[in-house]
Amino acid sequence: MRQALLSRLINNDDILPAIRKPVLITQAAQDAIVKPSVVDQHKASIAHAEIQMMQNVGHAAFWDDAASFNRRQREFAARLGQAARAQAS
Repeated sequence: MRQALLSRLINNDDILPAIRKPVLITQAAQDAIVKPSVVDQHKASIAHAEIQMMQNVGHAAFWDDAASFNRRQREFAARLGQAARAQAS
């Protein structure tokens, strides 16, 4: 089962360009499962996406460096909230 999961091909090329909402792509520089080069492919399809490349962590960046991961998520969400409040004013 693990071999099958790791060898499957997932292609979202038709979906990604349609995303209009804010996007934060978080990627671990040392991820051995999802290669960092995937970020370039996603960024090409979602030009407005922000990239968070986390150093010194593996596939479970949210676990390996939870403090940095959570801080960046909070910052992203706070900026979205500020923008929404400003737009509503």
